[in-house]
Parts: sequence; structure tokens; C-alpha cells
Amino acid sequence: MKKLWLPALILLFVLAACGSEKQQAEEKESEQEATKNESEPVQVASLVDTQLQEPEENTICEMCNMKVYMKDHEMGVFSTQAIKEDGTIAFYDDIGCLLNAEVANEEKNEKFVRDFVTMDWAKVEDVTIIKTELKSPMNWGYIYFADKAEADKYMQENPKAYVEELQKIKDDALERRKKMMQKKTEEESDASGSMHSNEMDQEGHSH
Repeated sequence: MKKLWLPALILLFVLAACGSEKQQAEEKESEQEATKNESEPVQVASLVDTQLQEPEENTICEMCNMKVYMKDHEMGVFSTQAIKEDGTIAFYDDIGCLLNAEVANEEKNEKFVRDFVTMDWAKVEDVTIIKTELKSPMNWGYIYFADKAEADKYMQENPKAYVEELQKIKDDALERRKKMMQKKTEEESDASGSMHSNEMDQEGHSH
């Protein structure tokens, strides 16, 4: 009788050991996958951080050619930058120029603004945008907070300030650009008409 159940008992131990090893291997693989997934965003963020730069004294806005203020200037809090798809950096003096650049240049950029408290760069999609009465280079008057509590504190201290949605600013920026382009076209048309009229007058006087 013992000869019959002894091999069965050994086989049972072997199967249990194999099952345990398989379970441990699966758990280890799962842990490695979780660690990999957790580390990937950090690596991406680190790469972006190394690409971010600071404007220099002679930096001009890629959209409007106005001065882009440095970090230590009182207007520096409004300066923005974008990392383009090819990795190059573009600076802008105000958020309207930052948002319009993608449309004007038909490109997709990673867009960054300055945190109002720390002056560090933050993705425009990740901040709380506050409309203020502050004068900015292009009169947009927006400031940005990576910490919503700081944004709430600012609004408590400045009752006329309020939260604005990024899409609303994009729409306003595009509308402002549209009007500017129409005005430019009209001015060029008027200038061309005036030049043609002068030429006609000169031809008339020559007879």
C-alpha cells in the first residue's frame, strides 16, 4: 500500500513546487512591468526639462518680433516658449503669440508658461490660468499657477481676477490674429491704390 501512495505523494510535491515557481515568475514579471510603466513618464519629463531654455537679452518673439523679457524682469512672468517637433526652441512675449504660432506655422508644439510664484516653466495644459488686470507685452494679462491653491489665494487677494479656459484664449487669439491680418490686407490695398493714383497723376502732368 505504501508503495502506491509514496510516488503519488512525491508527484504532488513536484507539481506544487512547479506551480509555486511559475507564480513567483509571473509576480516578478508583473513587478518589472509596473516599474517600467512608472519610470517612463519620469524619463519623458526629464528629457523635456533638459530641452527647456531661458531667453537672452536680445531674444525676440517669433510671432510679433517684439522683445521677449528675461526671468528677472517684471515682464518676464509673461514670457512663454515652445519646443517644436524637431526639438528647436521658440520664444514668445505673451500667450497669444504662443498659441497662434502653431496655426501660423502649421505645426504642433509643446507649450510652456511661467509659474507666477516660482517663475519655473510649466506646460500650459497643466496650469491654472488667471485673467488679471496686469499689463503684459501684448495686453493679454494672463498669469499661471502650477499650484491651484496659489491661484485661489491670488483670486482672493484680487477680486477682479478669474480663471480662464485655455480654449477660450486660443479662440480669442485666433480672432485677434484674423482681425490683424484683415487690417494689414486693407492697408496694403490702400497703399497700392494710392500708389496707382499717384502714378496716374504723374502721367497726366507729363502731357
